[in-house]
Amino acid sequence: MRGLGADTGGVFNQMLSNFVKKMFPPKDVIGVDIGNYAVKIICFCEEKKVMKLRDWGYIPLSIKPDTPPEEKKAIISGEIKTYLKKKNIQSRNAVASISGNAVIVRYVKLPRLSKKELALTISVEAEPFIPFDIKDVNLTYSILNESSEEGDPKIDTVLVAAKREAVQDKIDIISGAGLDPLIIDVDSFALETLYGRAAPKGENSSVLMLNIGQKVTNLSIVSQGVTRVVRDIFIAGATFDKAISKVLKTDVAASDAVKKTRSVLVSDEDKEAAIESFDRDGIAVSKAAAGVLKDLYTEVSRSIDFYLSQGVDHSVSRIMLSGGMANLGNINKFLSAEFKVPVEIVNPLAFLPEIPKNIPRDVLPALAVAAGLALRKMKDWEE
Repeated sequence: MRGLGADTGGVFNQMLSNFVKKMFPPKDVIGVDIGNYAVKIICFCEEKKVMKLRDWGYIPLSIKPDTPPEEKKAIISGEIKTYLKKKNIQSRNAVASISGNAVIVRYVKLPRLSKKELALTISVEAEPFIPFDIKDVNLTYSILNESSEEGDPKIDTVLVAAKREAVQDKIDIISGAGLDPLIIDVDSFALETLYGRAAPKGENSSVLMLNIGQKVTNLSIVSQGVTRVVRDIFIAGATFDKAISKVLKTDVAASDAVKKTRSVLVSDEDKEAAIESFDRDGIAVSKAAAGVLKDLYTEVSRSIDFYLSQGVDHSVSRIMLSGGMANLGNINKFLSAEFKVPVEIVNPLAFLPEIPKNIPRDVLPALAVAAGLALRKMKDWEE
C-alpha cells in the first residue's frame, strides 16, 4: 500500500528524494499518532539485528475547541518538538496517519490492467467509488489478487482516497516539528502492520481489530494477514463522556475522569456488590457505558455481517481492542459476552524480546497505531 503523500517540492526534487530513500532506506522511523486527545509516539531501533524500543511518548493535548487551525497545528508541532529534544531522539524520519471523515477505503473490482496502465488510469477507474471530488483527494491503491466477474478478467483492489487538506495538515504538523514526513498512512492499515508483526505464526483465522479513540473508533477485519474490511465508527470516548455526564449531571471533563476509575458491571456478583454498597454513581456510570457499548456492538455487528456476505470461509474468531478506551473497566468482558468470542486488550509491544517496564499499563493500548506506523515497511519506493 502506497502512502498518501502530498507535493512538498518540485518534481525533480521529489524524484531525487525518492531515489535517495530507495537506495538508502531509513533505519529508524518514528511513528506519530496525532489524535484529538493526545499525541502518541513510538520509535524502534535495531541492535545486532534485534528490534528494541528506542523510546515512546504519550503527550496529552489541552487545546481549546475554538483555537484557529493554524495555531492548533503549531501547538501540536511544538509539543512533538519539545518531546524529541527532551528524549534526545535524533531520527528525523516520521510516519503519521489519518482516519475519520477525511479518508475513505473501498474494496472494488477493476478491469485487469498492467501496473503501468492502472497507474495512468486509476483516477478515472476510481472516481465512481469515491464520494469526494477526485481533484481534492490523494488517491492510492493496492492490488490484492486477480479475479473475474461474469467472465471478464478483474483485479480485486483496495482504493484509498484522502482529502488533500487533511493529508497536508498532518504533513504540516510533522514538518513543523522538524521531522521528515515519509508516509501518511491510515490508522486501520497501521493496525494491520502491527497485527502482522504480533500475530501467531500460521494463524489463518479472521481477527477484528477495534481501536477506540476519543472521537472515532477504527474497525478493521484482518484475514490471513490482509485487511478485508475497514470502517470508522463515530462512537468513541467522547460518546461515553456525553452519556456519563448526562446521568451524573456533570460536565464532560469530569465525566472523562470518572470513566477512568469506573467499570462496566458485567457479572451478577459485581452488580449485587454495587447495589449492596449503595454505589449509585457506579451503577449509573455502568448503565450509561453499557448503553454506548450496545450501540457500538450494533455497528460492529453490521460490519461483521457485511464481511460474511462476501462469501468468506469463517467468521471472526477473536477481537483485539486498542486505543485509550480499551482501559474502560471490563470493556473486554462486556464485548466478549455480546460477540461470543474472546476479546483481548492489545499490548502493541508484546512482540519485542524485552518489554520495557516504564510504560504504564493503561497507556499501552493507546500506543497501538503509533507502533504500527513505526513498523511501516518502506514500500513507497519499490517500483
